[in-house]
Amino acid sequence: MTLMRFTTYTNKRRFNRINRFDVMFIVLLLAVTAYLLIQEPLMVAILGCASIVYLGLYNIGRAIPLVEKWINAKIRFWHVATAIIGTTCLFTLFDAPAHALFLSGLEDFVGELVNASNSGVDAGTVGTVFNMIRAIFLLLVVAAGLFAYNQAQQGNDWRPIATQVALAFGIVIGLDIITLIFTGA
Repeated sequence: MTLMRFTTYTNKRRFNRINRFDVMFIVLLLAVTAYLLIQEPLMVAILGCASIVYLGLYNIGRAIPLVEKWINAKIRFWHVATAIIGTTCLFTLFDAPAHALFLSGLEDFVGELVNASNSGVDAGTVGTVFNMIRAIFLLLVVAAGLFAYNQAQQGNDWRPIATQVALAFGIVIGLDIITLIFTGA
């Protein structure tokens, strides 16, 4: 009776080494994770949910070598973790989209003027007026977009209408920049 020799399987590809590119991902992961966990408590919940999804995908990628052959790369934990951080940052932008209001600097400036003048106008009225201006602007942009689409469907020239929409956006951005320059708000 002969004893079978115990042999260990050695992987010919050296995937277990950490190279300089991987160290960059690890440092980026640690820095962004520390910042986001300190800065926003909501990030813990979002990061946890995204981690479950991406770690599940990571384990699927590890279990099915065909995926790694298909993408021709080894999927590592810090690559997946970087994707988790990126997705988490993207989803936290949707937490409060009202922070991206245009003409907000001008609204703050007019609100301060109304409060300083003691004119008896309620500060909430200024916010309501600016919200109405924003709503009217967006409705006009949507209407112009639909009109441009209709013109394009009929074979007419839609570019002058699209130019007017782009000009309207340019004017609003210009107003925000001028407000920022003059008021610093």
